[in-house]
Amino acid sequence: MWKVGSTVITPEMAETVHDRSNDEWSIDSLISMLIRDFGVCEEDAAKVVQEVLDLNG
Repeated sequence: MWKVGSTVITPEMAETVHDRSNDEWSIDSLISMLIRDFGVCEEDAAKVVQEVLDLNG
């Protein structure tokens, strides 16, 4: 787990973003999913997506 802004990125969150990015979800869809399903604040959501995608290449 690591922190981006005020959001702690859990392994489940990172795995979900990574898996869905492989299913060709758009960045905006991934951001919306994080806000809706994981309660990530709007200001951190884009940073979380970018961090996970950078980590997983």
